[in-house]
Amino acid sequence: MAMPTVNGGSPAHLPAEMFRFVFQHATPSESGARLGQMALQQKHHIKTPHYLVSTSRGAVPHLSPDNLIRHTRISAVYLALEDFIEKSSTKSPIYSTPIKPGESRLRQYAGLPDQIFSILGPRRVPSIPTPAHNTNSSIAISTSVGFRFLEAKHYDEALEALRADLSMSLADVISNDVASVKRIEKSVDRTHAWLRDTVETEGAQRTSPLFASIPPLEPERLQFYLSDIEDDFRSQISGLAVYAPATTVGFSQSLRQLPVICLSDPSTPRAVLSAIHTGIDMITVPFVTRASEHGIALSFSFPGPPDSSNQPLGIDFWSSGHETDLSPLSPGCKCYACQRHHRAYLHHLLQANEMVAWTLLQIHNFAIIDLFFDGIRQSIERGTFEEDIKTFERAYESELPDQTGQGPRIRGYQAKSIGGGEPRRNPRAYGKLDDQVQKLAEAESGVATPEGDAMEIEEHGLAKRVDEK
Repeated sequence: MAMPTVNGGSPAHLPAEMFRFVFQHATPSESGARLGQMALQQKHHIKTPHYLVSTSRGAVPHLSPDNLIRHTRISAVYLALEDFIEKSSTKSPIYSTPIKPGESRLRQYAGLPDQIFSILGPRRVPSIPTPAHNTNSSIAISTSVGFRFLEAKHYDEALEALRADLSMSLADVISNDVASVKRIEKSVDRTHAWLRDTVETEGAQRTSPLFASIPPLEPERLQFYLSDIEDDFRSQISGLAVYAPATTVGFSQSLRQLPVICLSDPSTPRAVLSAIHTGIDMITVPFVTRASEHGIALSFSFPGPPDSSNQPLGIDFWSSGHETDLSPLSPGCKCYACQRHHRAYLHHLLQANEMVAWTLLQIHNFAIIDLFFDGIRQSIERGTFEEDIKTFERAYESELPDQTGQGPRIRGYQAKSIGGGEPRRNPRAYGKLDDQVQKLAEAESGVATPEGDAMEIEEHGLAKRVDEK
């Protein structure tokens, strides 16, 4: 079923061809899955459904910019403002990045290739829960120097100063599993007020498309907010940003014409398929990087072999069974890692804690996820998406393999803090170096600490044998 062309934003607030979203095809069934294309400034084009890569401090984990360009097809990344904030939300180094007229300060600071969409939001995906609560004028964030508050007005200033290709309005997302009715009402009211303030502050000065954030609440709690987006902000925004796929259930037909980006943490490919089934156009896929860091090479496709059942979604390369295996990481894969290296080599790299192991796994795993989304788009175009989901669920296990080996070093902002006295997340990696430091300290203390057995010490004249009587 063909669907109408939708332009992002209104001509009064966005340059005519800055952002454009075009629906191309939708499934004829009850599924909300649809094909589309995002275009930015007549040079960036992304076919949807597609994935969005979460970055760490502006970089795709384990991939340098040259490897990103040469060995992957990554076309869009998500950057979190809290990643760049240090002691002050307004004096971070990113704001002093030198740029030429018309350049993006965010893109220059992160060293992003020109062909990759930059999408800016306030918090990481997945985010780290903070001990403090959001307020009417700020949200609690987790920075590299501890927990801070990000004022809504400072976030709006950052959107203007950093000039991402796309940006999200601020949302009051509830991190607790259980929340009172009053807390839920506050979440909606604050998100509503922040969107209004962002639209009024930027006005005709906006330089990038704005997506309206919608907190992950029940549709009935969002009705008033969604109706205001449709009636008052529809011409001011270019799309919608949700934090849970189920949020799209409350969308009207008019809102469904807008592109929808989902900033969630699907744990498996099945969860991604479920999100696309609801009408999500782009979704974050943190499980890809997690799999790489766990030493797992993804090995699935969509819809998968129809005559197979319960195949593993990935291969654990910590297993000793790969010690002498000279076959590619995944049979038939044409990525750089599979074409140039074999399983035994990758197993050796993991055992030696070589960083290139996670680089090769990232290259391979994003090649697999690219083919996965290629298959999804082809399935929607054929009109067989729902049947193909059933085939995929029969062909593969529901969960990714468990982690069996040690991953790369965990940084403080990558894991939830549980307070004082928490155990180390990684064992000491430099024990021998610590021993040398101790020896140096002893040498500088003036106390002789000779090495060797008794015979060697006596031979060098450092001691004299005393016969016991």
